Amino acid sequence: MDRTHSSINSLLEQATCIARRSKEAAGEAESTEGYKRRQTEELIKFANDNGLWIDLSHLNITYMDRGGENEVFHDGNVSVVKLNNFEYAGDDLENFFIRIAAHNKFFGNVPYQMIGFAYNSQQEFCAVLVQPYILAEREATEDEIAAYMQALGFEMDYYDEYHNSDYEVFDAVPNNVLYGIDGDLYFIDTQIRLRS
Repeated sequence: MDRTHSSINSLLEQATCIARRSKEAAGEAESTEGYKRRQTEELIKFANDNGLWIDLSHLNITYMDRGGENEVFHDGNVSVVKLNNFEYAGDDLENFFIRIAAHNKFFGNVPYQMIGFAYNSQQEFCAVLVQPYILAEREATEDEIAAYMQALGFEMDYYDEYHNSDYEVFDAVPNNVLYGIDGDLYFIDTQIRLRS
């Protein structure tokens, strides 16, 4: 983890703990949808109590795109701001925080930094993430992605899915992995989960 941004990494760690504690408190008595709702409520309370709401109107950013889980903005310089609506976390928000931590572990050349919370244009509760903007020569090829993942100790399951003993990485397709002008690969938007 990048300790030059320890307060930001602390936010990610604190949010992870809140999601985990909320799920543990619910136990088996509550449906998975119920504890995701409880996790969201606890994170909203955490944001309120700690002044962690990001007002996008105060940021000098331009809308770029929207995907299944992110609204993406660019600051015109070095950063991308993503509003992540937790869609791909499934029924447990802890999955999202595990994914971000694993992304930063394996793809540290393009780390996520969590800076707070906001509501997106659909009024969905979101984590606000900042990621470096990558100057890319092109999208990476499937062969380049496979070689990179194998160098990290992952085995290929399908052309866009890999695993090691602890994690599964999927959606590692060319439009989610950039070939930078420096010749390095940048995994900007893959999915990661713990192996079951």
